[in-house]
Amino acid sequence: MDTIAAFLKTAIDVYQFSIEIHDVDPSSKSMVSDRDLVGFSDGLSLSIHQMQDVVHSTANSTEGLLRACIKIGLDISVHLDHVQTSFSSPDVDQIDATKFRVLWRRENVDALGSRLSEFTKWWKDLQPVDSATNGLTQAPHLSLLSLHGPTPSKAVEPSAADPDALTGAKSSTHPAKDGPDGRQSNSDPMFNTNGSNTNRSKGLKLAPTGIVNDFLLDALAYKSMHDREEEVTEAHGQTLEWIFDGTVLDDTHRNDFRSQFTSWLKTPDLGSIYWITGKPGSGKSTLVRFLSQHPVAMNQLQQWAKKRPVCTAGFFFWTSGSQEQRSQTGLLRYLLHQLLSANPELIPSTFPALWKRLREMTTKERISLTLEWTVPDLMAAFHSLLDIALPQMNICLFIDGLDEFDGNHNEIVEFFKAISAGENGHAIKMCLSSRPWSVFEGAFQRSVPNARLQDLTYEDMHRYARDQLRRNVSVRRLFKNDTDSGHELVEATVQRADGVFLWVRLAVERMLSLFQKDNTIKSLNEMLESFPRDLDSFFNKLIFEDQTETQITGAAVLFQLMCARELVANFIKDESSTSLTVWELAFALEETDDAVALKRQVTEASDKEIVARCEATAAHVLIGFSGLMSLHRRRRLGNLRATKFSDQNHRVDNARSLADHKVTYIHRTVRDWLMDPAGAYDRLHSIRNASFDPHLRLLRSYVLRLKYPLEEIEQHRRLDEWYPDIALAMSHARYIANDSKHLQRPFLNAMEKTLSWYWLEKPSDPFDHWARNTFGSYEVRMKAPPIRHPFIFLAAKFGLTEYVVGELEENIHMRNDGLDDEMADAKEPTPLLAYATEFLCSRNKTIFPLSDPRLIEYLVTHSSDVNPGPNHRYTDFNTRSSTTPWLALLCHLRDAHRRGWIEHYDINPEGTERWTEIARLFIEAGGSDVSAVVVATNWDPEVTALGVFELLEGAYGAVEVQRIRTLLTERQQSL
Repeated sequence: MDTIAAFLKTAIDVYQFSIEIHDVDPSSKSMVSDRDLVGFSDGLSLSIHQMQDVVHSTANSTEGLLRACIKIGLDISVHLDHVQTSFSSPDVDQIDATKFRVLWRRENVDALGSRLSEFTKWWKDLQPVDSATNGLTQAPHLSLLSLHGPTPSKAVEPSAADPDALTGAKSSTHPAKDGPDGRQSNSDPMFNTNGSNTNRSKGLKLAPTGIVNDFLLDALAYKSMHDREEEVTEAHGQTLEWIFDGTVLDDTHRNDFRSQFTSWLKTPDLGSIYWITGKPGSGKSTLVRFLSQHPVAMNQLQQWAKKRPVCTAGFFFWTSGSQEQRSQTGLLRYLLHQLLSANPELIPSTFPALWKRLREMTTKERISLTLEWTVPDLMAAFHSLLDIALPQMNICLFIDGLDEFDGNHNEIVEFFKAISAGENGHAIKMCLSSRPWSVFEGAFQRSVPNARLQDLTYEDMHRYARDQLRRNVSVRRLFKNDTDSGHELVEATVQRADGVFLWVRLAVERMLSLFQKDNTIKSLNEMLESFPRDLDSFFNKLIFEDQTETQITGAAVLFQLMCARELVANFIKDESSTSLTVWELAFALEETDDAVALKRQVTEASDKEIVARCEATAAHVLIGFSGLMSLHRRRRLGNLRATKFSDQNHRVDNARSLADHKVTYIHRTVRDWLMDPAGAYDRLHSIRNASFDPHLRLLRSYVLRLKYPLEEIEQHRRLDEWYPDIALAMSHARYIANDSKHLQRPFLNAMEKTLSWYWLEKPSDPFDHWARNTFGSYEVRMKAPPIRHPFIFLAAKFGLTEYVVGELEENIHMRNDGLDDEMADAKEPTPLLAYATEFLCSRNKTIFPLSDPRLIEYLVTHSSDVNPGPNHRYTDFNTRSSTTPWLALLCHLRDAHRRGWIEHYDINPEGTERWTEIARLFIEAGGSDVSAVVVATNWDPEVTALGVFELLEGAYGAVEVQRIRTLLTERQQSL
């Protein structure tokens, strides 16, 4: 640890020295002593050697930090060497500060400060509590992230002439609308794209207001925006009705809450914010849903507004949901969508510039435009809406789960408090809920009216427990025969729950599931006494203590499948597919389905098959996971648990309905426990048989679902209908880690063959294939050279290294397929190597992974007809200009520098280390032309291969880039 401390101290000194130089008057001619730089270099060199000795001799908890420090130390040394060797002044002891600032740019120095701040915190976290600081100075200050996350750094501000650069650093907001080419076709609302002309003559016909309004509302919407509200459990029976029904209450807490909350609704006297807090599982979301939908609450809000209209909107943060369900972007989009849907006349004033531009677009331009929402854009629109709406109407927002916001909780608190403190704060109310975390208690406990839910729900839990237990005929008979004992059992259940409604629900369900006809109330009490009071311990009992090893294995399989889907859906930003459906799961559970996936022909699923698979899968979810999972069907209102099969006549319809139900956690606390390594995560992931891999099973599931269609079979060319599942399946294929039976290739080939069977081919086009339609738009494809083996090219873009290598090894002469005559006059098509390096430094706006060095190594050392080599000339698929894979790689690097896609002081193995390894393979193993020249564009001048890496070395100072530049220099000198 001392070696790390010594390094950090020296590195921080370098940072502070550099900052001081940048902070002096830029017009001054101040000089810097070169002796300082020499001292820094010597100190860093010593620290690096000491850390290398330590990391090579031992492996412990500090190994990761040691390696990261070595990497950053080498990068700093590159900068120091560059500064020292770049001065030609005869006075070697003095360095011009102005030149220093040019050679080591401020943005790079700032990035160094942030990285050292991270490392200092990392170092301190590894120290024993009573450890001394070894003289380590305070780390440079790292400012808090903004509410919507960190802003990507940019090496050079992109030119407005480059529309892609203008939106390059923005994240996708419409993953569900990805084109089959895997790119997210977005444009910044602040800029015009897709060739639309904003300088139209005034005589041109404007689009109707209604069409533009509908376009904007559709752009604000996202698939999962209703999901959480629908999944929240509805209030049981008459529970919670006491808030508005006017009945006399004996409970002081409930009386006080009813009086205070209804007064808050009806008058402006108590301020704009009401805070509801409570323990995990106490029912906060259920209460917020109840309040936001109750007609009496709406009537009372109208009393507050008097003669002005009232508009309500809500949002339920959900940490287990999609990114939109837990982000500020999702919050703002959904609130804007609700408020503007109710008041469409406010849309033009909410998005004035954008609305005007959309009206001036042609229908074709508008259809081709997909808006990319950023937090600043949405914030500006939201405040514009409030400024316009609040003078003429009152607004009430119901926001649940502030603790589930995926960001800085202090800043989300300030966001809502700022709204209430605005000029029109008297015209807005916000009912907020969260767990009783200190950040929320500090903000709301003493400053706004509030209520603790566990103080209010005793009677509601009592009613729930009594009603649910009495639904069982035998238990109801016991209660009837011994009323006092039945009442005491219910009382004991509620007492043990200690205000946690979820505990009552689980306890009652467990008692009923274990109840036998000869049980007594005494035996029910004994069951109750065996249930841990703590929720996490209760979950542990349900999964690990009360189940057999076989049942635990079944739960582990389900959980691993759910985690695998979450991983892939998040990677490709497909929020609608985060949760598995019953039909997807039905084909992922049984090991015996491997052979079926390869042998079965496409045949519509029979009623018998649908019933058998859906019933078995539903039972596996609901029973095998001890009631901690539920089945949810997306719809606008209500919540569906498992469909109950009332009689034989309805089994088929119910099974078909079950097929598209999604498997979800019954509550956030369940997911929190399952995802906690100290809870169940590690244990459930360690349980698997030798042949099980969740990603392999989900790839197989897609193949089987193609072969067991639920609907009438139709052959067509609508690739968009298949592509979301294709992207999921091929992404799952990339994550496969355990393929002892070597099934990845057969499953992928079965998928390709089955989709080809569905695809309605054009007999006149010898190159027609469904996978070709994933490469660019129709207009691009019709003018581009043909793709001879589009599926293997698509697999290369999806990073399926093992599959591509296997196919090339087995089919090395892939062009000998009888189509050579058609190719004779065609332009040279894009080689496989070019597609494999398409996402060299960034996967911005794409579902594809970063380029894989393993695949590149194979391709540059194994040339073939589809992969002639790094220096092979071909016609670019999109631009139709002549280039080579090596020139394309250099262009990617130049673009990445201009767009800010390369990180300063990058310690991620998937970052600079990865793409420089690819560059090295091109040069050393592939024999790339080291004298190659990249032509000029509208945004960049002509540059040599060496010039590209000199540019990158000067900008980032990365030691890996320096090594590539040195390699290129040596290769050029040897020519």
